[in-house]
Amino acid sequence: MKKNLLTVLKLCIAIVFVTISMNTFAQRIQFKGVVKDENQATVPGVSIIIKGSRTGTSTQSDGTFTISAEKGQTLVISSIGFVSQQIVLGSQTTLNIDLRNDANALAEVVVTALGIKKDVRKVGYSVTELKGDDVNKVRSANPLNALAGKVAGLSIGASTEMLGRPEIVLRGSKDLLYVVDGVPINSDTWNISPDDIESYTILKGPNAAALYGSRGINGAIVITSKHGTKDAKGWSIDFNSTNMFDTGFIALPESQYEYGRGTGFKYAYGNVLYDNGQRLPEWGPRFEGQQIQQYDSSWDPITQTRGTTPWLARGKKNFENFIQTGLTSTNNISVAASGDKYDMRLSYSHLYQKGIFPNTKLNGDNLNLNLGYNVNKRLKIEGNLNLSVQYTPNIPDVNYGPNSYTYMFKVYGSSDYDIRDLEDIYKGPQGVPNLTQYSAEYGRLNSAWFMAKEWLRSHQKTDVYGYLKATYKFNDDLTLSARSQVTTWNQARTEKVPPSTNLNDYIAWYKFGWYGDYREDNRNVLENNTDVLLSYNKKVSDWNFSALAGASMRSFKYTSNWATTKGLAIPKLYSLSNTLAPSLNYTWGSAMQVYSGYYSADIGYKNYFNINTTGRVDNLSTLPKGNNTFFYPSASISTVLTDFAKLPEFVSFLKLRASVADVKGGLTSATIGSAYMGVTGKTLNAGLLNYGSELYTSYDGPTYANQNSYSINSYYNGLPAANYSDVIANTTLKPYNRLSYEGGFDLKFFKNRLGIDATYFRTINGPQIYALDIAPSTGFKQHNINGITTLNQGFEISLNAAVIKNPGGFNWDINANWSTYKETLKAIYGDEKVLNLNGHGYKVGERLDAYYGRTLVRDGNGNIVHTSAGLIYQAPSGDNQNGFLGNLNPDYSIGISNRFSYKSWGLNFQWDGRIGGKIFDFTYAQTMNGGTGIETASGAFGDSRLAEWNSLKNTGTAVPAYVGQGVVITSGTPKFDKGQITNLNELTFAPNTKAVTTQSYITGSNGLYGNTEYFMVDRSFAKLREVSLSYSLPEKLLKRSFLKAATIALVGRNLLYFAKRKDMDMDSYASGFNATDRSANGGKGNVGLQSSSTRTIGFNLTLSL
Repeated sequence: MKKNLLTVLKLCIAIVFVTISMNTFAQRIQFKGVVKDENQATVPGVSIIIKGSRTGTSTQSDGTFTISAEKGQTLVISSIGFVSQQIVLGSQTTLNIDLRNDANALAEVVVTALGIKKDVRKVGYSVTELKGDDVNKVRSANPLNALAGKVAGLSIGASTEMLGRPEIVLRGSKDLLYVVDGVPINSDTWNISPDDIESYTILKGPNAAALYGSRGINGAIVITSKHGTKDAKGWSIDFNSTNMFDTGFIALPESQYEYGRGTGFKYAYGNVLYDNGQRLPEWGPRFEGQQIQQYDSSWDPITQTRGTTPWLARGKKNFENFIQTGLTSTNNISVAASGDKYDMRLSYSHLYQKGIFPNTKLNGDNLNLNLGYNVNKRLKIEGNLNLSVQYTPNIPDVNYGPNSYTYMFKVYGSSDYDIRDLEDIYKGPQGVPNLTQYSAEYGRLNSAWFMAKEWLRSHQKTDVYGYLKATYKFNDDLTLSARSQVTTWNQARTEKVPPSTNLNDYIAWYKFGWYGDYREDNRNVLENNTDVLLSYNKKVSDWNFSALAGASMRSFKYTSNWATTKGLAIPKLYSLSNTLAPSLNYTWGSAMQVYSGYYSADIGYKNYFNINTTGRVDNLSTLPKGNNTFFYPSASISTVLTDFAKLPEFVSFLKLRASVADVKGGLTSATIGSAYMGVTGKTLNAGLLNYGSELYTSYDGPTYANQNSYSINSYYNGLPAANYSDVIANTTLKPYNRLSYEGGFDLKFFKNRLGIDATYFRTINGPQIYALDIAPSTGFKQHNINGITTLNQGFEISLNAAVIKNPGGFNWDINANWSTYKETLKAIYGDEKVLNLNGHGYKVGERLDAYYGRTLVRDGNGNIVHTSAGLIYQAPSGDNQNGFLGNLNPDYSIGISNRFSYKSWGLNFQWDGRIGGKIFDFTYAQTMNGGTGIETASGAFGDSRLAEWNSLKNTGTAVPAYVGQGVVITSGTPKFDKGQITNLNELTFAPNTKAVTTQSYITGSNGLYGNTEYFMVDRSFAKLREVSLSYSLPEKLLKRSFLKAATIALVGRNLLYFAKRKDMDMDSYASGFNATDRSANGGKGNVGLQSSSTRTIGFNLTLSL
């Protein structure tokens, strides 16, 4: 594939240079000059073109320029917001040019739905646009990660895993629509090179994205790619290289190194340390140099006995010594050309990522081509092609289980061994070379080196998307365009489970796992979007009219196959045909078509107001006939008061805006799992071999949730057994509905030096499509209905300020944003009073991110209640029995970025974070239960644990020493509601004096581990997310070289992290409650284990010629 990419690259570059217009140079003179505005401030980025050609340049940051031209030629000087000028060149080679403000010029243009560029004055809803070069100063493997903390209302939880999907939440909803050059793409964003991005536009919610239909119901991120030359000269070449290195951890569970593996201070269950193949927690003996048999003890082949070795904490840095320095390297070269009739840009990017775990790496190649050709004055043809290839031989699995490094090192990881000693012996001496693993250090399920080098998960994906568009201009007012776009991708993943792998926590040889296993997961998507658009613009006297009408068709097809062996007949021969028992094969596919018609109309009077309305009709094949064609409208109004009202002089700009949108849709999903999950309805870790994480990929296709069908989810006598759906299909089911209101203002002061953008939104989400529980006597479990309505409302504020503005000197700019939202239950269905969701019955008016779980039982004074045995009193558990533990979503999110510049130097840095909210700390709970957490050997727990150990040494019996602070019930029987005692006046209490062992108080279902409240923590955090220090070579040093610009920068990401607990990165979880699928992401078992977050430091080099 790489060879093919290079061949295509060479061919495209050849085409570029053949088609570049070559000017015949006469006697040229070098002209220099400076461009200033009416206030005599220099103006950067002004376009200066020789009239009648495409040769030109643009002004530098200090407003200066240099251009080679002939006497008598005319320079055309233009810039947005200024009146264009033409200057005939004479004998004077030094030019001083003053630009006048253009009162009729577009102050700012933004990209809206369908890729339509629109004057920001006429936009009646909230939209944010960011320049790609500004956003991507500090690179990330996924270009969407660069948006974190920069946009009000947008939260991005960057995954710490290789190829992990970032959690992107906009105003509380996930599953956003991604659009490239006006066309939706059905793929992830790993295949987009940051160097190809001209701008990001965030369309917030259905108000902004109504023209995209139900796909844009949660909002859209619109990416505009770069086209042609950026400074209007004939051709340009740009090169960018970024290398980022992982230099340390910002979030890592802190471990204790006083006690080793075992339980009850015993070396193992049988009081023998040296063994193989069982998991042990870290509740064993204290490290005091005792002489015991260990993995590196001497071996006497004659007596067949092993010597002893001191029992010491030799592996305090095992995790750090196992991992490697991660590297993310991105390199891009682009060639752009523009002529009288054409523009072209060809870009090639290569991504190389070396993971922090051994034997993990990722290669990605991306080729992007944009072409535009003016056939004549009326007809233009343009197109885009993007080809992306990803490949990695191994991706680590991060989950709670035997195939997780975090589980291995931080939950059940002891320091009694040094991981570096074991790299070369994981296959022996007890194991059979090249066949059976050997966990010499004992007490774990799998050797870390065995997992890294033998248990491999490969990934290969090819993405191709592009479009071809023709635009015909009948006259200055009427334009017709037709466009067809194709997205296709195929992804292949394999998993090689080597023989002797332990797949289950407590059963070493689980089913066929001991013999090895092999899996294949293949997925394919083909999607076509074709649309025709007629647009009309007209100005009549003081009235402005613009309108468009269009029709589109979307065709979608998805196929997938998942297969696995049931044990390997021949060890390490990874093939589906090499199976002990018949292999299992699941195939799943889907298809969908959507036919749409839409319009948009704007009307404005003078500069007083602009009114916009849109409408769209969809015919969707996923809904029942009769209800699968539906219409949804939107309307907005905006007025710029400073254009006609007399306001104080310090007010430069004031726009008021309001909008409403009503969007519909139904029974589609943004992501999809494997064919195994599609056919059986089960996740991998609940399936055949009791291990593995379900991989979700981009989908945006039908769910078939309202069709009675059979699924194969079990086997009977070795044969597949089909089961009928347990959900009744509803032939009258209607599309879900979302009604959204929005209002706000844009305000600028002091000649636009200070700007404030404020928005209030209110969204009524529903009636939704909901599976209602019904009586089992019907033969079914659920029935699809239109029910559940929620109310989501919030505020967003953005601020930008040019604190110090000194062109050519020192400058300081600030951008800040703040946002908050909350979602409450507005209605359920019929006369239903309670919605059972995430283990709790929610009532109307209650926040849906309210989290409930098993609470610590307390008396009237807040003291923790204990049992007579000295353990905490566990309240009844189960649905509607749990107590309130806090709200999962943050109270608000905030981001602040600063940009400083002085001559050729630049310094950018960004702080952001989320404040408030609670989260169940799964890592905290597991490390406490496993005895590895630092809290188990410090404070009161540490004191009692040491006392128990000393009593065991002195008397041979570990005397319980921990007395839980709180009370015990001495009379009466407690009654409970929502986890708390309701009849306190009927009970008597006394201080708890019963001592128990530290291990029993903490671990198991009767200890703290069985309680949810104890491990609920504040999810607030703040990050120094980005820092960039850059230096651009001055023009005087470059003018004698072939370079036009050169910049080198020292960059860093995630340099500082502040949180109350640093055992996990709170930033990875952008929301606690997902309004899209009504799931609690902060609940027990949903957060899971994650790889440790790292800080990265690197450098960036940019060259232009």
